[in-house]
Amino acid sequence: MSDEPPTLNGAASPFRGEEAASRVGLAEPAVAYDYFKSMVSVSVATLGGILTLGEAVFAARISPLQMVMAALPVAISGMLALQGQTDITQLCQGVKPPMNSAKAALRLVPGFYGMGVGLFLAFLLLSYFAPDVAARLG
Repeated sequence: MSDEPPTLNGAASPFRGEEAASRVGLAEPAVAYDYFKSMVSVSVATLGGILTLGEAVFAARISPLQMVMAALPVAISGMLALQGQTDITQLCQGVKPPMNSAKAALRLVPGFYGMGVGLFLAFLLLSYFAPDVAARLG
């Protein structure tokens, strides 16, 4: 038994070897693919949470405009993650996508996701601690 973690570039992986890594332009395309896959799911779940909480639980506190301002970056994050996942898949299959956005998406996805969650929490806290300021923002 080895103490090293298992490699993701196994024989069954479509992302194996140096060839796939050089085509995609990422050191570990399988890790990036899994990250994007997870972020798509997390973004969809978070988007559902923001919309549900904003409409049902905190409807009196958060305006529809504030809800849209918080939900939009999370939705963009999910769309960028899905696009990055698609680009990696196409590159590993030998198809050149119109624009390889996988590298940029690795930086943009967590930024947009954090911005959306942060805005939602900021609007929620403002509505409790400074309702006059929150009313002017929405």
